[in-house]
Amino acid sequence: MIKNFLLTTLLSLIIVSCGSDNEIDINEFDVSVSVDDLEDGRAPIDPAINDGRFDLIWKVDDNGAFGYTANFFLSVNSNLDTSNDILFGFVDCDAFGSCDHDTRNDEECYFTNDLVMFCGDEDDTTQYDVDEIVDSLPMDAYIIIEACTTFDCTTEAHRIRLL
Repeated sequence: MIKNFLLTTLLSLIIVSCGSDNEIDINEFDVSVSVDDLEDGRAPIDPAINDGRFDLIWKVDDNGAFGYTANFFLSVNSNLDTSNDILFGFVDCDAFGSCDHDTRNDEECYFTNDLVMFCGDEDDTTQYDVDEIVDSLPMDAYIIIEACTTFDCTTEAHRIRLL
């Protein structure tokens, strides 16, 4: 009897601590560059301007899940395909992560002349070759954010032009 009570209590605490709503929502996602967006809304990312720097800006509502992981992909279209799209950055957004799970966040990223993308400090981060999907420049593409909690994932895409 006491075992059943303790087990039921423990399971209830686990369910409550994970949040009552398992859905995650991306409320904002933007790619910011040092020049104006193009007429069609694409953010122009150019290695010759500001060392190819672009900023990823996002706000996610994890609906009480106490954190999420944000993955950033370069894609030829607006639909995430993890077998073809190239992951070039990720952050953990929780109490112990590199970003806060309940505020607006931004990440400094770069695109180089060598067709490499990365986020963070060039000396302290993994750099990702994107030449598998970049056939020629200029190229219209998408940056996709995938935000995931333990129970749910969602995506949002932003149009870019690699120059």
